[in-house]
Amino acid sequence: MTDQGFNFSRRSIHSRIWIGLVLTGAALAGPSVATAQAHPDFSGVWETQFREVVHTDDGKVPPMMAAPLAAYNARVAKENAGDQVPDPVASCLPHGMPRAMYTPYPLRIMQQSDVVGMLFEANHLIRLVYMDEKLPVDPDPTYMGYSVGHWEGSTLVIETAGLNDKILVDRAGLPESEHTRITERFSLIDGGKQAQDKITVTDDTLYTAPWSFTIQYRKTKSKLMEFVCDNMRPG
Repeated sequence: MTDQGFNFSRRSIHSRIWIGLVLTGAALAGPSVATAQAHPDFSGVWETQFREVVHTDDGKVPPMMAAPLAAYNARVAKENAGDQVPDPVASCLPHGMPRAMYTPYPLRIMQQSDVVGMLFEANHLIRLVYMDEKLPVDPDPTYMGYSVGHWEGSTLVIETAGLNDKILVDRAGLPESEHTRITERFSLIDGGKQAQDKITVTDDTLYTAPWSFTIQYRKTKSKLMEFVCDNMRPG
């Protein structure tokens, strides 16, 4: 499968990314980075392992209930036949979680003891992970959801809820709903040159059991660039 129906451009830094940096910087104000050094430091720019189609870590289609599975299989068959299928990303909507974590574009992590900020080149999305907080009981549904984190040894564990039902896990059409919960286990590997994020999806309205897949990241010295999603339509 290939991304169709939209163009992306990466150019020199633009005012919108500065706005994102200012907003994120304000949210990150407080305890200095030095206070977080007892834990691994994920700060920096990371290139992601792009996933257009997501399967479980053992290479299987996630365990869906009958109705979501039928809709998924019909969508895959339609696209394999060359027909267009709707994808919110192709309409320039946010990737949402967890899909934002494995776009073909880098992200910058800014780590403090009380909050971990993630600034994505894709759509200039901002994600804030509030450390040592509890998830809200009934968060308003959004594309990025509400994320809280805690440490288990050297692993950063992130829980996300409050997602909307407009998000797809991948281009193939793995569904999400307002009941979806995402758990991530983020760890550094290869002496900090790489990282991995084990993502577990739980939603008992769509899936028969929780399922997981793992994304790899590579630290880079590149900078985030301007991102423009221009929907390709006549005129």
